[in-house]
Amino acid sequence: MIQDLMEDFGFEPERLMLSWVSSAEPDKFVEAVTTMTSRIKALGPVAANIQATETA
Repeated sequence: MIQDLMEDFGFEPERLMLSWVSSAEPDKFVEAVTTMTSRIKALGPVAANIQATETA
């Protein structure tokens, strides 16, 4: 539902990730942060994407 709302407002749903990580799982935390960082870098800045949507 939240991803649908993000799309309605011009954000890519890939900008949201939910990961349940316990404090006893540092490797899982590192993996989640690394994955999300890579994903955000690939998507680029939010402002550029919103401007492209508004002009279309």
